[in-house]
Amino acid sequence: MAGIDASQLAVSAAQALIASMTTDLWASTRDRFARLLSRRPDAAEDVAEELDESRQQLLDAGATDEAREETSTEWVSRFRRALTRNPELLDELRSLIAEHGLETSTGTSGVTQNVSATGGGIVFNQGTGTQTNQVQAK
Repeated sequence: MAGIDASQLAVSAAQALIASMTTDLWASTRDRFARLLSRRPDAAEDVAEELDESRQQLLDAGATDEAREETSTEWVSRFRRALTRNPELLDELRSLIAEHGLETSTGTSGVTQNVSATGGGIVFNQGTGTQTNQVQAK
C-alpha cells in the first residue's frame, strides 16, 4: 500500500465518520468504526467512547465547518496510524466509506486552490499529497 493511498483513504474515512456523527445512524456507524480502529474486542468500547466524545464536541460547536475540520484532523491521524499498523484494514475501510457515499479513488483527481495576496503580502497554502506551487510576481 503506497503512503499516499493510505493518506487519501484516511481523509475519506474521517470525512465519512464526521458526516455520520450528525445522523440518526450514528450508533451503528460508531460501533463499526470503533471495531475497525481498535482491532481488539476489549478496546472497541474505549474507541467508541472517544468517538462519542468527538461527536459531542462537534455538536456542541454547532457542527460548523471549523469544528468539522478540527474533529477530522484528529481522526485522519488515527486512521493513518491504523492503516500503517494494519494494512489489511484497507479493503474493510474502503467498504465502510463506500457505504457512506464517499468515493475513495486512487486516481489522479485533485483539488485546485487559488490564493492571492495584495499589498506586498505573502500567502502560504498547505495541503496533503503532491503539491505544485507557483509564485507570480505582480
